[in-house]
Amino acid sequence: MNEIWILLLLMISAALPLVIAFCWFSARKSPVTLPWFLLALVAGIASLFVAVLIQSFLPYFGRDGMQGAFFNVFLRNALAEELGRLIVFALLFCAIKRRRNIDAAFCASLGLVAGLGFAMFENAFYGLPDASIALLRAVTAAPLHGACGIRVGLAVFFFSHSPKKALFVFLFAALIHGAYNMMIVSPALPSALAVLVAFTALFSSLPFLKAADKE
Repeated sequence: MNEIWILLLLMISAALPLVIAFCWFSARKSPVTLPWFLLALVAGIASLFVAVLIQSFLPYFGRDGMQGAFFNVFLRNALAEELGRLIVFALLFCAIKRRRNIDAAFCASLGLVAGLGFAMFENAFYGLPDASIALLRAVTAAPLHGACGIRVGLAVFFFSHSPKKALFVFLFAALIHGAYNMMIVSPALPSALAVLVAFTALFSSLPFLKAADKE
């Protein structure tokens, strides 16, 4: 019974940022209307399953040894999840281009929504088995994935204009994600660092959304 309540708490706390984001887009008369919002949300959830599929092909090393820990945290988890997000975003934006012109800010805005959707379901997978990190993830997972979603959305947009810039933005998102994961799982690092990384990453990425309000 306790597990059910923990799951509900995680889902509600992760869904709240989605409600806030939609209200923010609506108040600013953003082009991210309800249909686009829901489409991005579905893409975010789909990217979670793509990431899990990618991870199934990668080995998992035990907790012993720095090399194994680095592989698990930065490559098997962070990079695989961002790659899953990238694949789904690329398919989404290819479909969108057939119906409307898109710019970097619009891609970043959809990336934010998709990232929040990803976090909502990921919390249930990772937080439920370990209640000790459930509360921390409830506070930090949404801003972290929202920030990474913004950057991966930008990477997809930049790919046709500047592949090098797209690669840099994508790898930077994976690096932020990996650093956050390391702070979550490492007992030697204070939990406050994970909160700092998540919210710093989010607030530093919000300026990419502003131009979308002017479309």
